Amino acid sequence: MKKSTYIYRRFERFWHWSQVLLIFFLALTGFEIHSTYELFGFENAVNWHNIAAWAFLVLITFTIFWHFDSGEWKQYIPTTKYIMAQINYYIFGIFKGAPHPTHKTVYNKFNPLQRFTYLGLKLLVIPVQVVTGFLYMYYMYPENPIHLGGIEITALIHTFGAFVLIAFVIFHVYLTTTGETVFTSIKAMLTGWEVVDVDEEEEHVEHLKSAVKHSIAGYYRLDKNGNFLDVNEAWLKMYKCSDREQIIGKHYSVARREEDVKALDTIVTQVFEGKIIKAVPAIRKCRDGSVGKHILSANPTYAGGDLTGMEGFIIDITDLDDESEHLHYAVKNSQAGYYRLNNKGYYEDVNDAWLKLYGFERDEIIGQHYSLSRTKEDLHKLDEMIAKVTSGKSISNMIATRKCKNGSTGKHIVSANPVYEKDVVVGMEGFILDIDSIKDEV
Repeated sequence: MKKSTYIYRRFERFWHWSQVLLIFFLALTGFEIHSTYELFGFENAVNWHNIAAWAFLVLITFTIFWHFDSGEWKQYIPTTKYIMAQINYYIFGIFKGAPHPTHKTVYNKFNPLQRFTYLGLKLLVIPVQVVTGFLYMYYMYPENPIHLGGIEITALIHTFGAFVLIAFVIFHVYLTTTGETVFTSIKAMLTGWEVVDVDEEEEHVEHLKSAVKHSIAGYYRLDKNGNFLDVNEAWLKMYKCSDREQIIGKHYSVARREEDVKALDTIVTQVFEGKIIKAVPAIRKCRDGSVGKHILSANPTYAGGDLTGMEGFIIDITDLDDESEHLHYAVKNSQAGYYRLNNKGYYEDVNDAWLKLYGFERDEIIGQHYSLSRTKEDLHKLDEMIAKVTSGKSISNMIATRKCKNGSTGKHIVSANPVYEKDVVVGMEGFILDIDSIKDEV
């Protein structure tokens, strides 16, 4: 299916078009310096070329910082998967109306060939241009001379790099015309929005990855030796760790008081034997020595049929009121259910655990309003929660009553986070842990 998706962020579009203008101006002044034509005059061309070079270096610095801060650097990780299919598409398939071998998403903006090309530009061509450009600029500068024996080779390399960049620009501009219309790709880079083919299963997986990263529910992953492989920001916050380096590679026992380690040993042993722990109460030891309470779920992880470790979620219940304090001793029944709503309150995505709790099939709930999953008496509470979340607030441990497909009801703890696109809240997502057995336990 096709969907209008916010692909390119504001700064991404800014650096792209700024880079376009600077490369064009550098080429314009650079070739005048080589006496290809006369436009500004030699001296002015040199001065303007140097100013543009410094501006380009500043832009590169900010762009590098943005790529690492936003995580967008991952878009350039090369892969050989589908690369031959992509080459074949550009050489033959595109002229026959063949389908594109890959599809663009916000999590996968570039096809395999683009990844190699852009990575080559960023790690080879542009750095070479910067280095040779400064050698060219300062090789006999009187205040701080580099004193190269000759500048011919440096000049040739710099000029060759300029031709490579021009060739890239020509090919790049040509490929922008191969979208649904001639200006589809250019419009996308101006507005940020593009209509793309969406693989529903891939989008579902990426929703879960994004939700794990940004959720108030803490996520953890251990290897088969019990050492931490991964945790999300919510986990770090609950354990009062300032950064991941304080916990990654450490044994899980560092997260428990001495008297509580044995209970966690038992859980880990059970999971490593293939058992799924749906929801159990636990007391954690934070990095500053304080303690907190949470509900824990745990699942074995596999690779190639072999058990490789375990992963799961924790939801904080330290600050629940007295009535809900029984949860700490009574909660059990389910893995974490994931959900995602748009800003109109309609379900966009749920996982299997959510469907199991509510008794729905996936196609029975996607596109339906959230009111379908609440009794009339409890609906106003959900309305209030959604109003808070869509205004930018996160909910960490609210107790809710759900209405299942068969008309029965159940209790769960819900976490909810706003979903943003273009700095605007476009919906909400979160996790639920079942607590339906509380009445039997209290």
